[in-house]
Amino acid sequence: MATSPSKPVSLFRLDGDGDALVSLTSEQVAVDRPVNLAGTRARLVAGAFRTEEPRWLDHVSALTGGPVELSAELPFAVLLVPRPPWTYAVTWGAGHLALNDEYVEQGFGLLFGIRRLDPLDLGLVVSAALDASARVTQTSIPGGSDLAGFRLEPYGELVNRLAGSADLVDLTYGRVTGRRYRIRAGNALWAPLAKEPYGFLADLDAIGAVVDEPDTHSALRFIAQTRPLDRHDRLVPELERRFAETLGGAAHGPVGLAWPHSAVREAEQAGSYRVTGLGGDGPFVAEARLELAHLTDRLARVDAADRMRALRAGRIVACADESGEVESGTPVQVAKWLTFETTVGHARYVFHQGRWYRIGQAYVELMRGQVAGLLERRYPWPDVSWVPTGEPDDEHRYCERVGTEPGFLCLDKDFASTPLHPRFELCDLLGPGDELIHVKWLGRATSASHLFTQALVSVEALAHEPAALTQLAAKVTRLDPGRTVATAPGTVVLAAAGRGWDADQLFTLSQISLLRLDRAVRGLGATLRFADIPFVPKQRRRVQPSRRRSRR
Repeated sequence: MATSPSKPVSLFRLDGDGDALVSLTSEQVAVDRPVNLAGTRARLVAGAFRTEEPRWLDHVSALTGGPVELSAELPFAVLLVPRPPWTYAVTWGAGHLALNDEYVEQGFGLLFGIRRLDPLDLGLVVSAALDASARVTQTSIPGGSDLAGFRLEPYGELVNRLAGSADLVDLTYGRVTGRRYRIRAGNALWAPLAKEPYGFLADLDAIGAVVDEPDTHSALRFIAQTRPLDRHDRLVPELERRFAETLGGAAHGPVGLAWPHSAVREAEQAGSYRVTGLGGDGPFVAEARLELAHLTDRLARVDAADRMRALRAGRIVACADESGEVESGTPVQVAKWLTFETTVGHARYVFHQGRWYRIGQAYVELMRGQVAGLLERRYPWPDVSWVPTGEPDDEHRYCERVGTEPGFLCLDKDFASTPLHPRFELCDLLGPGDELIHVKWLGRATSASHLFTQALVSVEALAHEPAALTQLAAKVTRLDPGRTVATAPGTVVLAAAGRGWDADQLFTLSQISLLRLDRAVRGLGATLRFADIPFVPKQRRRVQPSRRRSRR
């Protein structure tokens, strides 16, 4: 059997003028010297990370009744190879721990994988949902599968890692062996590189050329359209400057309120919200329904340079009472309640759930066009205007008014319970044709994510859990004895006041969530429709200082 001309290694690509390595001590470094790599001046750093007794060792000793001694050394080696305008880092052992994350190009390996992985023979996909759930999924299919086998969402799916069969005809391995190789692609690329210097440099140049080539031919190209930014990304300071200035009244892009997934249930029934740690003026209480202005009014009094720090230090908790004294939820970082968008160059940058994401402008335009088409599915709404009362049960009062219209039934606050969904609303209103209608006031800058979540939970429960349909039928018969519901309704209506359904007024992440909701609803045999509720604009909600510490 012939010896392979290549050896698999982990390859990173670095950018920046600073030191590519973290600070290493003289005890950790055994070798740090220049290397002449076929005429290229490279640098080899090798050594070992030494660890003393880990913190959990005393727990092991206590449980097992005797002392346990444990220490370790993690050998590492890093070869830094300049290939302007980039520097490549080849790592062995724990070498990845020696790299300075600030200069590691995020998703470099994925860019190669998108262009060379066989989309019909993938073995691993690790992804996260770009929504409030922060769901992370790792799917492994040892025998390989096409994309359909991994059930990826076409929108808002952040693919972080791929593995599978790749065409390496550009590299020494592919040219010499004529075979494919099962690579791993994420921030790093794990693939075979030539053992001899000239071939090795040629492989680096070939990888760079592949990454730089167009991806229009690839079925995996959607992966590169939406990427999380590393917290050390050099664009982050500029993005956070824009966000901070916008919170003080500047106009670098839209900013809005986006309910965190963990707070949706409590927020629906909150009597007030208690906000702490947001600036130096002390805690305050926002009554009934949290508004964006409650936060921006306070942040405007904070120096722009300190606003992002204040966002991360501040906490918001839903309270059961109107004075912010009885907490009914868990305090959530203020940063996770806000969303912001701005455009730099040809990309849209989004702040969501406390971190930054990059979304390609072409992808944004494609989504906007599809959302605009989706919003054409209109549902006729009765001539009943929503006049805000300023009371905590404002939405319920409006639903009761619409419930007096012919064919409409008010089910708002009439909760259902199933094994998978212990407490949820089947709908706010049931329409004349048994449409499931979900009603919300959506201010101009407010995210609609909580409305989408409510609709999805309902339609899933009715489709998969017989108890949900039984309870819906019972509630309908109780309200209208002559009316029955025998099957899961086939129409889901999202009815909004505060603003109309317009693709140009929806945040990019709301567009992503809406397209995903439509796909899920269609998969359950139903159709999504939209209604604009006539309304009178709301007055500014009242904010009061917090009088004392909250209690449970």
